[in-house]
Amino acid sequence: MSETNRLQKIRNLGVRLQELDLVALAPNKSYASTALNFLFAVHKLDRPVGVPLEHTLRTLGQAIIASRKVHFSNLDADAVIDFFCREYRVH
Repeated sequence: MSETNRLQKIRNLGVRLQELDLVALAPNKSYASTALNFLFAVHKLDRPVGVPLEHTLRTLGQAIIASRKVHFSNLDADAVIDFFCREYRVH
């Protein structure tokens, strides 16, 4: 998936999180940034700064593996996005 498509899906996730009243969009923040901040906060991780989106998503993937005890050794960026879109029912 291209980075543009990844960002669009993350944005859609941010919109959904706001619909569920799980986040409030702060002034000058994007839905994508808000969604990522929320996901890192839920997993009690510091969000990496200055790294590519793929690295950021892989960090979340490692958190999913550790906290959910899934049977994967690695989740790629697209799998991480799909995981959260399914969890929060983003279409």
